[in-house]
Amino acid sequence: MSESSIIKINHLTKKFGDFTAVNDISFNVYQGEILGILGPNGAGKTTTIRMITGVFHVNKSNCIKVNGIDILESPEYKSHFGIVPEVSNAYLDFTVWQNLNFSGLLYGMSKSEIEKQGTRLLKLYGLEEKRNAITKSLSKGLKQRLNFCMALIHDPNVLILDEPTTGLDPLSVRLLRSQILELQKEGKTILITTHDLREAEKVCNRILILYRGKIIADETPENLRRKFKSETVITLEFDPKPNNWEYILKELRDKFRAEQKNGIIHIISENVLQDMASLYDFVQNKNLNLEKIKVIEPTLEDAFIDLIQNQQKSEKL
Repeated sequence: MSESSIIKINHLTKKFGDFTAVNDISFNVYQGEILGILGPNGAGKTTTIRMITGVFHVNKSNCIKVNGIDILESPEYKSHFGIVPEVSNAYLDFTVWQNLNFSGLLYGMSKSEIEKQGTRLLKLYGLEEKRNAITKSLSKGLKQRLNFCMALIHDPNVLILDEPTTGLDPLSVRLLRSQILELQKEGKTILITTHDLREAEKVCNRILILYRGKIIADETPENLRRKFKSETVITLEFDPKPNNWEYILKELRDKFRAEQKNGIIHIISENVLQDMASLYDFVQNKNLNLEKIKVIEPTLEDAFIDLIQNQQKSEKL
């Protein structure tokens, strides 16, 4: 990943009447980076994407630059993008190939270029056998694969994905996740908006969290987990369960923040390696039969919920 900025957002604002959807946000997207934009409904994610891609008008210069081009100065910047919108832009009465061919023609590609690139993409996304199928006959997962092919037909260096895996089956999600990571390896810069926090955690190098049109976090997934939800839990299961259960729990509480839930002991840990070593010593000294020990790390979802709840609490103060 390069330090070169492919997309530069500078004090971007968007209002609809009295409602401010995007409120003076600034951020960069770097060469080869996968940047995820997260936030609750109405946070401004899709509005931001639609301004970057030119769907919504930007009325101030130097707010958005793509590959160094101010989007108000030249409409040619759109040729740098491949866009997979939240709602498919494929023509339902076209065949798969007709949609690909039409997309290529829009970008000024020759017939031979479309044939070569389109055939490669159909094979890559498992759509070879659907080449002549009418698009409306495809499942949602196959339509989304077609959307990726249409976005990539002109080999753009920036890919913008708006909720790319919403409502897809697990096989399609896995395929698209794999392809997103492969596209990054090829040097493409990728901007994703999503509600799927697990997918964001797996593919994104950096996360922006929007709330009420403002950026409230700009961190790597790891830093978000550590900064906003730092607690790691170690669980202990015994078989057979000790007869002196309450006494064991009391002794653990002398050293740890411990509680018992449904016969499983939960230890809140701030230093996993140190605490694991102490727990093994404790188990051996007490001659307990430890059946299972597990470390549960905080997730991006934990951090996201914690951060949004903190914002909501601060608004009520």
